Amino acid sequence: MSESITLTLPNRLIEPLRRMATATHQPVESLVLTALEASLPSLEGLTPPLRDELSALETQDNNALWQIMLEHVPLHVQDELNQLLERNQQEELTTQEQQRLDSLQQHADRIMLRKAHAAAVLRFRGQRIPTLAELHQLAPLPA
Repeated sequence: MSESITLTLPNRLIEPLRRMATATHQPVESLVLTALEASLPSLEGLTPPLRDELSALETQDNNALWQIMLEHVPLHVQDELNQLLERNQQEELTTQEQQRLDSLQQHADRIMLRKAHAAAVLRFRGQRIPTLAELHQLAPLPA
C-alpha cells in the first residue's frame, strides 16, 4: 500500500538532492524515498517479541534511549562468544556448546539491535549520535 504526501523542503536539502539526482540519473523523488528507507529502521523479519521490544523503544524518553546506547556485551560474554566461534570454525562444538553459541549470539544481536534502534529514534528526535569512539569514552568497557 502506498500513500502520497506533499513536502516542502528547504533549499539546503533540495540543492544536494538535485545534484545527486543529476549525478545518478534518478528523479529527486526516488532519492528522497531511498533516503527515508535507509534512515527508518525496519522491523520486518524480526520475531514478534523482538519487534515489540524495539517498537516500545520509540515511546521511551531520550534519557532511557541514551542508556540503551551505552549498553554493551559484557567482556566475559564476548570472550566466551569468541572462543566458541573459533571452535565452531574448526567444527569442534558439542551440541550443548552450539546451543550456548546460539544463545550468546542472540544476546549480542539483541543488544546491537536495541542500540541501533535507540540511535535511529534519537536521530529522528534531532539528537546527535556519537561516534563509536565517543561512545566508548562515555561508557568504557571494563578491563
